[in-house]
Amino acid sequence: MKNPNGYGSVIKLGGKRRKPFGARITIGYNDKGKQIFKYIGYFENRKAAMQALAEYNINPYDVHLADITLKEVMDMCMKKKENRIEAGTMKTYRTYYNYLEPLHNKKISSIKAVELQNFIDSLSLATGTLKRVRSYINMIFEQAMEMDIISKDYSKFIKLPKHKAKIVRKIFTEEEISLLWDNIKELRYADVILILIYTGMRVNELLKLPKSNVDLTKNIITGGSKTEAGKNRIIPIHPKILPLVIKRMENKTEYLIPNKTGKNYYVYNNFRKNEFEMIMSKLGMEHTIHDTRHTFATMITDVSNNESAITGMIGHTNISMTKRYTHTNIEKMRKELEKIN
Repeated sequence: MKNPNGYGSVIKLGGKRRKPFGARITIGYNDKGKQIFKYIGYFENRKAAMQALAEYNINPYDVHLADITLKEVMDMCMKKKENRIEAGTMKTYRTYYNYLEPLHNKKISSIKAVELQNFIDSLSLATGTLKRVRSYINMIFEQAMEMDIISKDYSKFIKLPKHKAKIVRKIFTEEEISLLWDNIKELRYADVILILIYTGMRVNELLKLPKSNVDLTKNIITGGSKTEAGKNRIIPIHPKILPLVIKRMENKTEYLIPNKTGKNYYVYNNFRKNEFEMIMSKLGMEHTIHDTRHTFATMITDVSNNESAITGMIGHTNISMTKRYTHTNIEKMRKELEKIN
């Protein structure tokens, strides 16, 4: 039976294809009067293709929207949210945006429930964070529905794991720290791991640190991130890592730890995957990147009972939460820091 004019058609494509049936519609005509077709999808059998064509005719949509990627929808959604939400919330959204990098270039119309579920299952995050990531994905897919890019919101089917094991932090042993020192020339970013261990800085805090926050006259770093106590805190530079910091200051960018292109700071996820995990594998160590900060907290509390100095360097408000801090003068902090061998 012939389809009505303007309805579209289903054809079988040549070659060996997993989905050989194409559903297409006419979107115009060329200079010679020939039809210009746009495929709305490819299918394993004719019945599925006809079903898709029927659904399109019941609820027509701009077929060009079908090519829009998840990243493009996120960019539109984030632009829409600008100046409407608090800066802190936008920063959190940016974190979730980066988590979704493996799906960025996929057409959002082709992302189904199983792919979203596999993505959530692949994340090593606490249950609370996973809930917020899922809510972010829900927001993006709602935006796609609103724009008629998708006809079904598969993000509603994402299920969170019943239980996420509590993250157990392990400190770097003296032997492991020694091994890092032995390999700072062979492994390009081993020095960064040592700087993290001897400063207790959060990873993103160090990666985004501008060189202007490093004072080599006073041998201090002005940190700042996450908590009120952590903003603009002073971190004395331990003598052991001073040569590493001096060497890093010689780069031509504005950041202490530039990425491999030397044009910007090193993005957290890229640094963790490409550098930290590679170094751990080569040296036979089993650590998460956050173990560096836990190692510092352990080392400093092992040699010092000066709570204000400890909390001043780590950037917390209460020593019971990793044995943390308020404010003290630089020399007191330096004195306690240099007790670490």
